[in-house]
Amino acid sequence: MVVEKKTTTDFEREVRQTVGEITAEDVFPVQLRVLQIVAMWPAFNGSPQKQMLTKVILNFNSFVLAFCTVGLLLKGIITRDLVDRSEAMDIFTLTGSALYKMVFFYIYHNEMADMMNCGAALIHQVPPKWMQYVTFFTVLHCFMGFICITFWALCPILKLIFGETELNEMTLPINLYDPMEAKGAMFALFYFICHYGLISSAHIYMAADCYLFTAIHLANGGFQTLNGKLEDMKQAIAHKGDTSHDSANEYIKDCIKLHVHILTFIRKTDALFRSLFVADVVHAIISLSFAMLQASESKGIFENLKMTVFVSYCFVHQYLNSYFGQHLIDQQDTLFEKLLLSVPWNDCSRNLRKSYHIMTTGCLKSVRLSAWSVYTLQFATFLEFVKTMISYFMVLRQVQDETEVQIEI
Repeated sequence: MVVEKKTTTDFEREVRQTVGEITAEDVFPVQLRVLQIVAMWPAFNGSPQKQMLTKVILNFNSFVLAFCTVGLLLKGIITRDLVDRSEAMDIFTLTGSALYKMVFFYIYHNEMADMMNCGAALIHQVPPKWMQYVTFFTVLHCFMGFICITFWALCPILKLIFGETELNEMTLPINLYDPMEAKGAMFALFYFICHYGLISSAHIYMAADCYLFTAIHLANGGFQTLNGKLEDMKQAIAHKGDTSHDSANEYIKDCIKLHVHILTFIRKTDALFRSLFVADVVHAIISLSFAMLQASESKGIFENLKMTVFVSYCFVHQYLNSYFGQHLIDQQDTLFEKLLLSVPWNDCSRNLRKSYHIMTTGCLKSVRLSAWSVYTLQFATFLEFVKTMISYFMVLRQVQDETEVQIEI
């Protein structure tokens, strides 16, 4: 089998043309449109009116999320009941982290665009049909998040409709601090604000997820191509022997350039998303711990179903982070194994050995997406996260049980 030889000039020309002619807007239009819905991304090629509308939506979303976050924080501080506090804290971290993500994306959208433009240069370096289901899963992920949080927001109305509660006992969808005990039109206004805050928070989370998962999937496609190239080179050397070493050297140089480009893309992604990973982890641990306590104390079919759906999707969200991060690590480990097996490093030309050494150096330590030293996107860390979250829940459960015993006495 003959290795298809591509010159350095051809490779560099292809990358330059890809970067110059194909941008993130061309490759990831759905992901960016999803971001634009909640003003996390400015309208590309938009008129001044569209730019103004984006800023209006950004300011309105910021106000609503800040209002909900402060109201939930005050409720969590003021109330003395642990279950009542849990009903505030599980959503407090959601709205607070969503507000941070939205503002972060808008402020650093130039850096985000540069990251994705770097990724766009890899679009012709991934296997055929590698990206064909990305749009489908983007829409599915956002839709499922929307359904989950909409059910939460409508739960008080459903309880009223099916007779689980009376009109004068109806509560807001989130446990805001409400010293005035709003009624009538004021209650309806607060309900709308809470409902919108929940919907926008979930959409912000789903939009950021889709942006990140698409980037990781693209990088994994680049590694998949590299693995295929090394396998082809192994077969070519096995068939042609020493006469193929010169062409193999040029081939591995081409692989080095692609590898460097992928690593640059991953490092840009890691640098931009580190603080967002921290927000994810803090939200997940605090929110899930309190949400599980709230679920254990919930009464009625709608409350039980609401908490079950919410806790389940929070687990899914954190699992998906770890899944894509683990897949990225596995692809790099596979590349290192392929490199060891594909190149006859102990019996090859000096130039090929030098190129082999350069690429091996870049593969010795896999690049991992992480929140500094707090959290790494991989299955091992996900299991530690689950253990930590369950431990916090057990502590809260024990405190609540002791409180109930003291009240009975």
